[in-house]
Amino acid sequence: MEYPYTTLYKNSYQTQQLQQNSNVEINIYTMARHFNGNNVRPYSLILTLVLAFLLFDATSNAQKIVKVEDICKQTKIFAYCSNLLNSIPGGAARADVDSLAHYTIEVLRSKLKNTVNLLNSLIAKATDPKAKELYNFCLKEFTAQDGALAEIDPMQQSLKAKDYNSVSFHLNDVVADNDECMSHGQDQSSTSSHHFTTDDFKDPSPLPQFTDDIFKVLQIITVISNYWFKIY
Repeated sequence: MEYPYTTLYKNSYQTQQLQQNSNVEINIYTMARHFNGNNVRPYSLILTLVLAFLLFDATSNAQKIVKVEDICKQTKIFAYCSNLLNSIPGGAARADVDSLAHYTIEVLRSKLKNTVNLLNSLIAKATDPKAKELYNFCLKEFTAQDGALAEIDPMQQSLKAKDYNSVSFHLNDVVADNDECMSHGQDQSSTSSHHFTTDDFKDPSPLPQFTDDIFKVLQIITVISNYWFKIY
């Protein structure tokens, strides 16, 4: 089903057909949707899973110096991406791929924690049962034992060990958790582009913007991870 405001760049998501030693050109199943304040419609984000199955040797690419401009032009959020990466301590000019990934994952951790704090506040104040149901659902997605926040430390540990396949697995789990929150209760037949909208409920809170920020950071990490697997 095609949705309004989206352009999908699809990969051949049949990883069982990939040969371990073959040279494979992947068209990323990228995140794509219309960014317009809180009026953003979420979609299933499976794009990072394919990276986890690639068995190429990525170590040499980890030390590659990549221009911020080259990374960010592969996203739909060039200005946001550029501002984020150029804020790395010491500057991005001398930062290699792993350094950029490490920094951006820490930004992701911060975004997730801020969202959890918001959700706890919203739950305490919510009077609308539908709103409270949504906030509790999202809180579970982010804080459960296998939730998004729980993926950050293993992701960083895998990055340090240069186990890039595992990094991609953990990244995909965060993508899935955020997407589950963003799309919870969504009426797919609705023409509304708001995240949390059904026939009788529209979330008025800042939550859509918070999850959208997470979505943007995930885009950036995914593009950075492409360099490990020579997908550039």
